[in-house]
Amino acid sequence: MKIADVIKKLTSWHAPLDHPEHTCDTVKIGDPEVECTGIVVTCCATVDVIRAAIEKKCNLIIAHEPLFYHDKDTTDWLQNDAVFQEKQKLLMDAGIVVWRDHDHMHGPGGPGAVAHTENDYIYYGIMKELGWEPYVIGETTKPLFYEIPPRTVAELARELAAAYELTGVRLVGDKDARVSKVFFCEHVTGGPMSNDNRKIIQAVDYDVMIPLEIIDWTLSAYVRDAAQLGKGKAIIEMGHFNTEELGMRYMCKWLPDVVGGDIPVHYVQSGDSFSYILR
Repeated sequence: MKIADVIKKLTSWHAPLDHPEHTCDTVKIGDPEVECTGIVVTCCATVDVIRAAIEKKCNLIIAHEPLFYHDKDTTDWLQNDAVFQEKQKLLMDAGIVVWRDHDHMHGPGGPGAVAHTENDYIYYGIMKELGWEPYVIGETTKPLFYEIPPRTVAELARELAAAYELTGVRLVGDKDARVSKVFFCEHVTGGPMSNDNRKIIQAVDYDVMIPLEIIDWTLSAYVRDAAQLGKGKAIIEMGHFNTEELGMRYMCKWLPDVVGGDIPVHYVQSGDSFSYILR
């Protein structure tokens, strides 16, 4: 089966996009008309992920995030950059195709959709991989809200670090508070698309917020003040790519049925985005 046929099967299985003309889900490098020798699924096609694909003799990488440091993977601005050149050469020498599955994974309306009629397979996958399906509050198509059995923030943080295979996590707020209501609050960046004010209002009803990326002066500042006032709130920060990784890991459980045939499918974790030096 050609790589182009694999991509066609996958896009046909996904719900159609609301605005396909604006999608970033395209081939980023390589020739999709070659036979597919194997698939590596990952959140971000880092150099180490590419090396793993080469070792596994896979010539298709399905990644959720950009390959070359820009949402649309434009590379005109990188032509004289040594990192870009070496990464590009590594892929081209190995004959690897990288295809991005971002907008489709987040459902037909994309990550910013108000309501989801189809699954957002990143957050749906997080729910399934954590085993939190019994604890969902509201819709399961894009599960962001949970009420889990009570535990301390520190205990929950350690459980998440283990489930995500991370070096550690960052905490804001009260690590000793007993908590049960969890809110995956997506992007908290201070910009208009992030709608930080609404997330602060939502945080009133939740104990722990888990963002993708986050800045210090909106929700973080609110949670810090709330904790200092004895309200038992906290933020567990894992990072954008780290947090979405479980959605891509779950993809490997349904992708073989979608593709069919005998094409091997492997999950390769992008690796923890962070390391920590503790004083």
